[in-house]
Amino acid sequence: MSETDAPPASGWRAWGERPWVRRLGWVARLLFFAGMVTWMVLKVNAIGWSQVARSLPTNPLFYLLFVVTFLVLPASEIAVFRTIFARPLPGAFPVLVRKRILNSALVGYSGELYLFVWLRRVIGLRSKTIAIGLKDNAILSAVSSGLVTLLLLLGFAAAGNGRRIAAWLDPGPALLIAGGVGAVFLAPLLFRLRRQLIAMPLALAARVLAIHVARIAGVVLLQATQWAVVLPQEPWSVWLVFLTAQMVISRLPIVPNRDLLFLSAALEMSGTINGPREAMAGLLLAGGALTQGSNLVFYLLTALWKQPEVESREALAAEEEEERTA
Repeated sequence: MSETDAPPASGWRAWGERPWVRRLGWVARLLFFAGMVTWMVLKVNAIGWSQVARSLPTNPLFYLLFVVTFLVLPASEIAVFRTIFARPLPGAFPVLVRKRILNSALVGYSGELYLFVWLRRVIGLRSKTIAIGLKDNAILSAVSSGLVTLLLLLGFAAAGNGRRIAAWLDPGPALLIAGGVGAVFLAPLLFRLRRQLIAMPLALAARVLAIHVARIAGVVLLQATQWAVVLPQEPWSVWLVFLTAQMVISRLPIVPNRDLLFLSAALEMSGTINGPREAMAGLLLAGGALTQGSNLVFYLLTALWKQPEVESREALAAEEEEERTA
């Protein structure tokens, strides 16, 4: 088959694997990172480095809440994947921590590839079973994230916070606009659900969706509490603004290191608070530094975790042969 006759999907895949395309992607990620860092440096310069340094959080509860928030995702995914694959997953926690780090620091779904390899080589699941399970989980996770984002957008508008962006908006029109924005986020997800039906039974899908919604709602509450510990005088409506921005940015596809993008946006928004701006900047920079530092620390720590051996390599090879001949 000639290149012109190749299916579009395989053609795009081959194009994406070319060395110059890979190098271009690496350069684009590097430029994005440099741009975000430069922007943050300029914003902190405008506030004053010494003021920000003196305003860094000193309450230990701030840092404890950060660690809990960081580990909520991998902890909840143990329950998720045990439910999906209907079997125990010994040694899964450090792998899921690495999955979180890869998705956060690199490009979205790079962590899923790492998890796929681990489930295949260490746990011994069949490739088709893993692929279907990860696909179903990705859809349900995206739906739950979209639902929480929509609720935050509706709460953002209902509280009259639309005036922070456009002073001419009343809460009523802002509510409609936020609902429309939320629908834009949800429409592709619902369309994807229609085109690519979830393979798992409805009851099982509902359980997985409930775990994801509970996890995201818990993270949102923990994040707001972490900020409120540092600036208790600020109303919760202020944190609603930042949480909404964070959730919207988290839904952006193919954006490397979305944590840095949110940090840049939040520094720009820090002038909207009633308290000292340098305190908000110190809070945000501490959170950003903790995120990047934790990615490195937890990645190194998980490398020390000994993985269990595959239960039966012979059975694994037999299943692979069965998949190839099926």
